[in-house]
Amino acid sequence: MRRVRGAIAACAIALALPLAIAVADLPATWWIAGAVVAALAGAAGVFALVRALSGLRDEHAQLAQREADALRMAELDELTGLGNYRMFSRQLAAEVARSRRHDDPFSLVLLDLDGFKAINDELGHLAGDDALRHVAAALRETLREEDVCCRQGGDEFAVIAVRAGAQEASELAERLVRAIEQIPFGVNGERRLGAGAGWATFGEPARSADELILHADAALRSAKRETGGARSPDRPRPSGRRPAAGRLGRGETARLALLSGLARALAGARDERTLADTTVAFLTGAFDSIGSAALALWPHADPTHAATLSPRLVVLGSGGEPDDAGGVLAARASVRRALAAAGPAVVEDDPRLPWLDGAPVRSELAVAVPDGDGTWGCLLIACDRPRAYGIVERALAEAIAQQLGRALSCRRLLDKLSVSGFGELYRIAADADAERAGAARSGVPGEDAEQWRLADLAWRVGRALELDDDERRALYLAALFHNVGTVGVPAALLAHPGELHDDERAILREHPLIGERMLRALPLLRDAAPIVRHEHERWDGAGYPDGLSGDEIPLEARILLACDVYVSMTSPRPWRPPRTAEAARAELRRVSGAQLDPRVVDALLALLDGDLGDDGAPDDDERSAQPAGV
Repeated sequence: MRRVRGAIAACAIALALPLAIAVADLPATWWIAGAVVAALAGAAGVFALVRALSGLRDEHAQLAQREADALRMAELDELTGLGNYRMFSRQLAAEVARSRRHDDPFSLVLLDLDGFKAINDELGHLAGDDALRHVAAALRETLREEDVCCRQGGDEFAVIAVRAGAQEASELAERLVRAIEQIPFGVNGERRLGAGAGWATFGEPARSADELILHADAALRSAKRETGGARSPDRPRPSGRRPAAGRLGRGETARLALLSGLARALAGARDERTLADTTVAFLTGAFDSIGSAALALWPHADPTHAATLSPRLVVLGSGGEPDDAGGVLAARASVRRALAAAGPAVVEDDPRLPWLDGAPVRSELAVAVPDGDGTWGCLLIACDRPRAYGIVERALAEAIAQQLGRALSCRRLLDKLSVSGFGELYRIAADADAERAGAARSGVPGEDAEQWRLADLAWRVGRALELDDDERRALYLAALFHNVGTVGVPAALLAHPGELHDDERAILREHPLIGERMLRALPLLRDAAPIVRHEHERWDGAGYPDGLSGDEIPLEARILLACDVYVSMTSPRPWRPPRTAEAARAELRRVSGAQLDPRVVDALLALLDGDLGDDGAPDDDERSAQPAGV
């Protein structure tokens, strides 16, 4: 800017000098000299102005480049050099918009490494990091230049295959899996990595980014259950391989892993139709003995009307084609018996059983889909083989129905929220937590009060640490809904009182990601989503899901974790009484600097000790105020 001002001054002198000579009525020689000086000054001024403007343009270009570089670095995974979750979200939204605008297909491929935890455990985290870098290099070499590859966190990767239809996506997924399997690993290259892949193409039935992720994730889980390989949502099971439910004798962990795939898929569904489609499709891949699967959802929860109401019905027959069997399903004695007993009902080799989907029925399993004290409807599985459904199949069907009932209840609450005002949000939050508490901690009094206590405590600590109004409001909402992602975790795992195995712990640790995805879909809760995602990150970097540490973790998430730790310790659980306030404070001091942010712990302890008083809790007007932009 200094050069620009100097150039303008020179031009002004060039214009002012002839005028001054004219006003002074000087001799002709002065006119000649003045004209020469003015010309030189003008030329110098113009030249300086051009140079100054050119330099200013270069400075702006450099600034723009630095900003672009900073944005690019913010969207890169530091370890692998691939895109991170931020880049994935932005690129996926852009590709959805482009596909809708030009009616041009694209596909999403999700990959998950096999046995990556064993590498970390046996060879160390440095070896694990090296493996991830090798995988990233293999993916880059295999992909086209226009494809987008991102690391989702941990050992999960996502590829946005631009202008790739179903056939191209299938071939790409197979190539990516083969490329990973060719990576030599270990001291002498004696080990090989492995991976599972699932893919889905944008269009029908995946009509949005969330639905595309849902279908690709379901395909990935199916592929992982089949011990690796690549699979689409509708790809038939390879011949000679038994489905996962046929291997449930290997233990409860296998059953939990199977249910986790369904829970995650149901948590991402946006309406009852998608919930029903997902459940029926899951059933056809989960049982050896299945000819047809059906799901009936009644308009209300009165089982006495099951035979007369017209249900919203989804049926997948043995050939994979939808079939309208509403009349058949509503009239079946096994369905009525299951609804009345609120448990599994099996009918075997009864000549009165009608055919379903053009095939004879020799065995039938029906189980009610629970909704509190009532039912949402009924799940029906049938096949042409006698004595097909034993104890394992009944337990699995009951667990699937229970998971579906929880998902339907959660979807109902979120649907209420999407059309309600902000002031009604807190009542819905209490209802949502009561639903979760009923599944996870039945018999524990005051669970909904615990959530309000956590939210108020987090608000007060946020005020002590000088968060602004919008930040405190997002923190308050995150505290109310921080466990919403547990709808994507098997109910049996939530109620587990003892030590979890590694596989069970991995399933449980998916709930922050599920919760984030659910909250991002609701404008009122979008600002709370990243707080919910990062609540379980630790100050020392040993947390999940992204392994952030220190100030990398959002301050609101650090506050929520510290408050949640204290409230949880001082609240009862089915397996233990509450700790005293003194014992809980001592534990906060012990984990400060490791699990928790020391600054947050100091603020929380000061508040608990009464140094900040009790006037920091939000009043009704303050916490229900409409946030900016909503």
